[in-house]
Amino acid sequence: MVELNHNVVSFNADTLIKGSHGVVVAVFCSKKGSSGAKCELRNGVNASATPIEFTVFGEIEGNYQNIHRRFESGIFADITGSAEWTVVFK
Repeated sequence: MVELNHNVVSFNADTLIKGSHGVVVAVFCSKKGSSGAKCELRNGVNASATPIEFTVFGEIEGNYQNIHRRFESGIFADITGSAEWTVVFK
């Protein structure tokens, strides 16, 4: 089964999720943050990596599943605000 090779990382600050190509499967905001809290997932290994593939806002708790977005140059989470995040990737 495909779901057996998934990895999970939880964080609340800027984080390098994976240093090489990967696929984001799901994003969870497990603890809502203040106004303007967001997680920008970037295709690269640092906060200056472009492009931003997508942004998830963390002003409410949420589950965003079945994303299947491919990142060629690494997966970096650029965090604004105080929300807590979990990303499932492979």
